[in-house]
Amino acid sequence: MYMGYKFEQYMCADKPGSSPDPSGEVNTNVAFCSVLRSRLGNHRLLFSGEVDCTDPRAPSTQPPACYVELKTSKEMHRPGHWRSFYRHKLLKWWAQSFLLGVPNVVAGFRNPEGFVCSLKTFPTMEMFEYVRNDRDGWNPSVCMNFCATFLSFAQNTVVQDDPRLVHLFSWEPGSPVTVSKHRDAPYAFLPTWYVEAMTQDLPSAPKTPSPED
Repeated sequence: MYMGYKFEQYMCADKPGSSPDPSGEVNTNVAFCSVLRSRLGNHRLLFSGEVDCTDPRAPSTQPPACYVELKTSKEMHRPGHWRSFYRHKLLKWWAQSFLLGVPNVVAGFRNPEGFVCSLKTFPTMEMFEYVRNDRDGWNPSVCMNFCATFLSFAQNTVVQDDPRLVHLFSWEPGSPVTVSKHRDAPYAFLPTWYVEAMTQDLPSAPKTPSPED
């Protein structure tokens, strides 16, 4: 994982036209996130995702068309390695980039010593072509249909508005989605200060004076 962060440091500059500065230490707490509104079936979605960089040479400078995702992976020298990469890792890259509308993923392939030896650009909308004729490959439509079905299941399951109640969903391929409920459990992730700030009464809007006043 640290190699991936360092790769981003080598690939990204602070300003268009400037050069990257990989000399500093990697700060894994720094990130840029894009917030999007979208729709999947009957579900209205509001979500955010981390974006690595923008491409100043992109046909459009408007986000997310100019966004680029950076990834690293080990070098592969056998057809079987590439098939596994296309079936599994490329699926994860597609899901992450497709939902955010990121058009391209630039991958750096590293040797066992951690040195990146080659780069390859994977257009997000063309990733499926690598597994289209693979009977054990993945399908974008199946993935999005599964996501829509899961969102409906979650919407019908989580019916109580209680920040202390956590619904834990889990899934294994070939099995149905399961859910368990936990109150005040280690799974709770909303801090008390946030819950109090979001639930306190908001101040009323000031009264607009009338002409008579």
